[in-house]
Amino acid sequence: MSDSLMIGEQTAFYLSAHYSSDLNVLFPDSTFDFKPFEYQKRNYFATRTENGVSADSAVYYFTTFEVDRAQFLELPVFVVQARDCTVFQSPRDSVLITQLVAHVPDTVSADKLPLKMNTAYQKVFFQFNFWILLIIAAVLIVAGVVVWIFYGKKIRAYFLAKRLRRKHFQFVNTYNIMLTQLQSTFSSITTESALSAWKKYMEQLESRPYTKLTTKETFGLIHDEGLANNLRTIDRAIYGHDTSVVGALESLRTFADQQFAKKLTEVKHGQ
Repeated sequence: MSDSLMIGEQTAFYLSAHYSSDLNVLFPDSTFDFKPFEYQKRNYFATRTENGVSADSAVYYFTTFEVDRAQFLELPVFVVQARDCTVFQSPRDSVLITQLVAHVPDTVSADKLPLKMNTAYQKVFFQFNFWILLIIAAVLIVAGVVVWIFYGKKIRAYFLAKRLRRKHFQFVNTYNIMLTQLQSTFSSITTESALSAWKKYMEQLESRPYTKLTTKETFGLIHDEGLANNLRTIDRAIYGHDTSVVGALESLRTFADQQFAKKLTEVKHGQ
């Protein structure tokens, strides 16, 4: 090998052997442990035999990244026999590592470091992994589609039923307030407001134009004699000042409750 070597630089090691031509001799290959050196390549020369003596030679190329000042290497030559092999070591060679830094201290005091004091804010750009975001979004979309395919009808039915209950609760509260007022003091205006609230609720519940129909037209739409009589009673109270209207309005509320229950059952069964 060369006398001196820099870390990471390549050096050559020449290995040769002379032996009886009837022997089987092997040189180290790339799988051999060459520590502290790292194997790079090998140039092998053909065997020469003369007067019963064979000669083999090869040039190995190594690098090292160890920082020890002196490093040593010797390579074996294997003579293969019937049951085992005999190892012959080459002469030991050495190389000196050229050190660019004469002394590396374990610690350096802060006052000896070439530091510059600067307390100014340095903006650091936020790095976001958009690929991960896209993957997560794709997974969520696929999961949402799968859930909707298998449970879409149940989800729709749940939210529709929830909305129906909320609308019915609001209607009943408003309607009962007006009924309470009429029980204490009759008012044609309050009666008309109660009838209008009932028609609006029934219109959004059944998708029928209750608010645009007269009492006669409503009877033709529903075909319920009791409901028709109650609507006539309410009309007489509004236009003829018949104060016996609370019972008729309560019947309209009962009819709305029945239609709500029927609609809720249809929604739960996906109809």
